[in-house]
Amino acid sequence: MSEYHDLFASLKAESKIAGVPTTAESSAAYFLAKLSSECDPSDVEHDISHKVPGVAVIDTRSAASYQEAHIPGALNLPHRDLSAEHVAGLDRDITYVTYGFGPDCNAGTKGAAKLAVLGFRVKEMIGGFEYWKRDGFPVESGSSDAS
Repeated sequence: MSEYHDLFASLKAESKIAGVPTTAESSAAYFLAKLSSECDPSDVEHDISHKVPGVAVIDTRSAASYQEAHIPGALNLPHRDLSAEHVAGLDRDITYVTYGFGPDCNAGTKGAAKLAVLGFRVKEMIGGFEYWKRDGFPVESGSSDAS
């Protein structure tokens, strides 16, 4: 019980930042783990525009939302429909990037989780489609043969 008291006492220290101890090693581990699971719109745009092999983008929103607008070249696999049968034809040797509407939508997270459980390498694009558009990156509309 004393260790909890000491921790809470340290939280009441003058600094709300330095009052909670950290190390370079724990910070590095945390941020590297975070980057292994997420990317941002500029990362995705870079790989798309440079035609980097081994990366594919998946829009995990509904088919109607995808048809309205989506990232060029993205596949539409709504997270609600993701199952082993729906992803049987996907390449297991590449990394998939999922996205939803924006920071207030967890469709990208749900899709990424399902894909990971099914054995795929996956990252989530933080900010979702909202931040993709906010950054001024191109969008397209309509459906694709893959959706």
